[in-house]
Amino acid sequence: MGTWRGGESGIGENGEGGRAALGVRLLDVRRFEQVADAVAEVRPDAIVNAVGVLNRQAEEHPLDAYLVNGLLPHWLRHLCRREGGRLIHISSDCVFLGDRGGYTETEQPDGVTVYARSKALGEIADPACLTLRTSIVGPELRDQGVGLLKWFLGSKGSVPGYVNVRWNGVTTLELAKAVEWGIANPNVGGLVHLTAPEAVSKHELLGLFADTFWKTDVRIVPATEPAIDRTLAPTASGFDYRPPGYAQMLAELRQWMAGGAD
Repeated sequence: MGTWRGGESGIGENGEGGRAALGVRLLDVRRFEQVADAVAEVRPDAIVNAVGVLNRQAEEHPLDAYLVNGLLPHWLRHLCRREGGRLIHISSDCVFLGDRGGYTETEQPDGVTVYARSKALGEIADPACLTLRTSIVGPELRDQGVGLLKWFLGSKGSVPGYVNVRWNGVTTLELAKAVEWGIANPNVGGLVHLTAPEAVSKHELLGLFADTFWKTDVRIVPATEPAIDRTLAPTASGFDYRPPGYAQMLAELRQWMAGGAD
């Protein structure tokens, strides 16, 4: 399952994206019976829930946000119990306000936006499931995507780099590897943090983007506002997947985007 787009989401039996891929179908994940019918038909060994109503859309469509971000994960857990599969659910560091950083898995989410509250509602600590709380950067599925990497690679001239916004998330490719690890290790469950081994500022992250993707037509201008620290501290035992540092992580992403990775 992928990102919610005006009610549409994809579900498939293989790992390939795109509507033409074998076994991929579209459905409205807000219609829980449609989801149940699809799961009953496919009977998957694992469901990876990467559906999300994101920040701006969540504020504009709060009911959809609470349905998709908050209730759908629990419905999928119910379906997995009924059909015998395993749920891997993707959550976000945005469940936290971001006033101090170093948040552990046991701390109570304190975010106040619709997105934050709906994502917190959807988190599942059940050891039979695996919830990966993280933050991601990577290529967009849509031309109109607004992710940080797409924005930066499409920019020219001066761009702001936030020196007081701290981040220790992962690339989308690294998230996919962690999900694959989670599928291969079904005895590891609960709510865990997926992070890089180091934290960087968004200013430093843009510099890493520029170095990795040979971006020479931008000038990253330090900006002191806003000040946000949603860095996560991975403390849960048993989750032994360890992402590499950003230099390697981004180099692998660049290779994958160029079609050179397996």
